[in-house]
Amino acid sequence: MTGEDSNPPAVCLGFDIHYPCYLNPGFRPDMVKGKRNQKDSYFNPDAKEDFGKVIERSFTPTTEILLDLLDDGLKCAVSISGMVVEHLEAWYPETLELLSSMATHRNVELLAATYYHSVAGQFSDLREFSDEVRMHRDLMNEHFSIVPTTFAHTDHPITPATARALAGAGIHAAIIEGSEGPGAEGNPNYNYTYRGLPVLVTQCDLSDDIAVRFPWREWDRWPLMADRYAGWLGASPGDCITLFLDYRIFGDVIDPATGILEFLRALPSALAAEGITTVHPSEAAQLTPHGEIGKTAAPPGPQGCQRTILQQSALEALEQAGGLVTDPEVWRCLLDTDHIRRMAMRSVSCGRPLHAVSHQATYDHFASFMRILSDAEERSSAGTRSPKSALALRCVPPEKAFSFSSHERPAGYAAHSLQELANMLDFVPDDVIRYHVEREDFSRWVDQVIGDGKLAGKIQGISDRIRLQSTIQKRIRKLWKRLS
Repeated sequence: MTGEDSNPPAVCLGFDIHYPCYLNPGFRPDMVKGKRNQKDSYFNPDAKEDFGKVIERSFTPTTEILLDLLDDGLKCAVSISGMVVEHLEAWYPETLELLSSMATHRNVELLAATYYHSVAGQFSDLREFSDEVRMHRDLMNEHFSIVPTTFAHTDHPITPATARALAGAGIHAAIIEGSEGPGAEGNPNYNYTYRGLPVLVTQCDLSDDIAVRFPWREWDRWPLMADRYAGWLGASPGDCITLFLDYRIFGDVIDPATGILEFLRALPSALAAEGITTVHPSEAAQLTPHGEIGKTAAPPGPQGCQRTILQQSALEALEQAGGLVTDPEVWRCLLDTDHIRRMAMRSVSCGRPLHAVSHQATYDHFASFMRILSDAEERSSAGTRSPKSALALRCVPPEKAFSFSSHERPAGYAAHSLQELANMLDFVPDDVIRYHVEREDFSRWVDQVIGDGKLAGKIQGISDRIRLQSTIQKRIRKLWKRLS
């Protein structure tokens, strides 16, 4: 590695190996009838076959290339989600053996992650986040005899709470998101500390040259060759450039016909020609930090990241569902970051495949997600201490949500649960509240959709925002107490 302001910098190359728990977009509640496993109805019924295609196009050829490069001296890091290990063990054990050869190679650093590639780090209660970090480290130890100490914190911006949780779980350093939150503050070609935790920041522009722009014939720098790319890295000021890339980019998201696999094969020799060395994250984290980040910047939204209204609704429903869904496997599969990313028309790439879709596509995905989550909560209610309380606390699908409006027009947002209704009363305009109270919409929805006649009677006619909100919140606390 080089010192400050000298060239060329070192390169820290990491790969994120994950396959999402894709939803079944055609799910209907009657599909669950007669099935022993709800997951068979909630998630992609062709998951095994589809995953097999990804393995054939991407995982196998990319791993074989990397094994050759590692033997020749390349250093890199890999993050392997718990779900990938589970699916490979059950469906494709030969691929798990191949990945194991890479994960245990002397030139690979195995990274820690959340077991389910989870959004749990965005919850106000981080117990699930901490549990998944420990679950993942235990799995890595079981399968690869390695307990990782560097965490891939790239699915959402790091926060003070997640930094504390990582330190408590035995994590010594982290690769963090470079496009949002504290990671966007400084030059990503240096390492930093965040709340005392050494952090490496993903270099989003250079990562996206590979992950996003590589196949674009319209790009003014197309075609991208390894020697040209290495020249860009070598000319970049700094100590270490961190590139963290979705594994599926190589051969699955980007067609092999574009030359993406040949680019990967040629990259290490191109780096060497520029005098660039490759290092492990734990090595880079030992450099003298360039400073502390996140000391003064206020987070732009809850838990430090911007969200669409659909993402916010889904995250709130997901966190609450942890106490309502009795099958933890179903709930944890719904925590997959891919679900939340697909609820935005365009989400941040930063080494991941570009995600840009229509408003209708984002809403359709959100609707499918909420229907599945609502069904899981409803079916779980019978096994709780108070089924009526569980039903009253559940989320409902979009077609049953409470849609706010005024005399003039729809407000453009909706509540999918009692808790979300109470939360939204913080900012709903007075004229909207008056409109719904005059029509008795609040009490009617609580009675007919939520099924809580007692609360419906209590809030009927209440037009004062604070009183209405406190009455609903008091009832929510009582319902949760019955379930505990």
